[in-house]
Amino acid sequence: MAEIYITEEQRAKCRKVADAFAELYELADVMVADAGRFGFVRLQWFSEGEGFDSAMAFSDS
Repeated sequence: MAEIYITEEQRAKCRKVADAFAELYELADVMVADAGRFGFVRLQWFSEGEGFDSAMAFSDS
């Protein structure tokens, strides 16, 4: 399986999208984490004992 990396340009575009929706994410119990050259990861519905219910990785802006 080939590893997928994003360019710095794609990373900057993804960061803009994540920042634009930051306030909405807080209201919906969603977190977007910067995974460096691998892209961004959306984590949703955190439970203290079980962790995150949903995680999606985005590698294309």
